[in-house]
Amino acid sequence: MIKFESLFSALNKGKVRYLVVGGIAVNLYGIERATADIDLVVDLEENNLQKFIKVMKEHNYKPKIPVKLDDFTEKEKRENWIKEKGMMVFSPFDPQNPFFLLDVFVTEPFDFDEVFEARKEMKSGNVKIPVISIGHLVEMKEKTGRPQDVSDVFYLKKIKGAWENEK
Repeated sequence: MIKFESLFSALNKGKVRYLVVGGIAVNLYGIERATADIDLVVDLEENNLQKFIKVMKEHNYKPKIPVKLDDFTEKEKRENWIKEKGMMVFSPFDPQNPFFLLDVFVTEPFDFDEVFEARKEMKSGNVKIPVISIGHLVEMKEKTGRPQDVSDVFYLKKIKGAWENEK
């Protein structure tokens, strides 16, 4: 978790607007399951993307595909990646630890401002982590239909129901 904390701390210090989604979000909600990457939705507003890329460069992250990190800031390039390659995520990684991979959505799968407003701030050590709300995470995972996501939804709904019953 130390590597995760370092990344989230750097993004926070860089004032990047982002949300943790996917398997790490499921883990942070208390469901144990293996995940190979960190799924992020980054606000695709140009200034925010510049901050995100600056953090990636400062920490020596490299794109998994043969493009420049800066290419991610260009809407036209992201649209071409989607159209020509069927790309859903841009994957920077740490060459010193190549198994530490980020998957950053190339389009916002939801209204970022709305979902960011509803985020849950979680802590790991001294680091605050902006995590997609459990309700929005369920909605996001229900759209995929993948077996792992179906399982995640089942357990996330149990947790959400337990929280609602406590109120």
